[in-house]
Amino acid sequence: MFREDKSPAIFHEDSDTRIGTGCFMGKNAAIPAHSNPFLQHELAGWEPVHPHIRYPVTFGLYQEGSNLGLFLAPVNMAMLHKVIDIPDTDQALILQGAQVLGDAFLQAPDRGELGPWSAVPYANNEVDIIHFPKGVAVDPETCDILTPILAAPEHAVPTELGSRVAISLNDSCHAAVISPDHRLIRNCLTGFIRNYASSVLERDAAIPSLPSQLVESLLQPMQPGEWNELRFQPAQRYWMLEFSGKSDQEAPERWVCEGEHGRWRGGWSW
Repeated sequence: MFREDKSPAIFHEDSDTRIGTGCFMGKNAAIPAHSNPFLQHELAGWEPVHPHIRYPVTFGLYQEGSNLGLFLAPVNMAMLHKVIDIPDTDQALILQGAQVLGDAFLQAPDRGELGPWSAVPYANNEVDIIHFPKGVAVDPETCDILTPILAAPEHAVPTELGSRVAISLNDSCHAAVISPDHRLIRNCLTGFIRNYASSVLERDAAIPSLPSQLVESLLQPMQPGEWNELRFQPAQRYWMLEFSGKSDQEAPERWVCEGEHGRWRGGWSW
């Protein structure tokens, strides 16, 4: 199951970068367009904003005990690996096939496999992943983990063992990133937004860094059932990011900048 990715680290989410067409920005080399989740999925009946992106881009953030739960779509493990700042030499406990049957939460068919964090991009379909630091002794046969982790997201991250994050991927499209680490969640969300913008553009472009004060406005936990749909509109004279809530009665939040060499601002101020 596990293969080591030896590509060099070239990008950190806290910095800016120029990226290639249809590629991911992240800590390793770019991923080709055929692995880009924004280009892979299609939702029947949904009218796309951009013809080459045929699935709504959504996120929701919820308080789960002392953890934050960031729910993203569309996404895959390859992209999450690049926007979550975990060293590849740390460990990943990968639990395949966690399921929910009616109201009954079932354990995964096996106790999972422990490998390097560099194996995360190769996990797909229905899978739960729990992070552990390098050198921490973890026995998959005896590790007491509730599965699926969404059964009890407040207990999904065993911080007593140094764990920083747990990830649940469903249908190779929807993921929950669960962590008590506010900075990790923030960087995951900004990486998701910037990768979406790059996928819309379909060309080399420098995506301006997202200002902390604007990002923090997105990091207020929502109520169950609430979520945001994200839209990126690159016009000739300006770029706009729009965040629309689930209610048609809510006015969308908009950020605008002058383009790839500009600076993001809230609203339409220049």
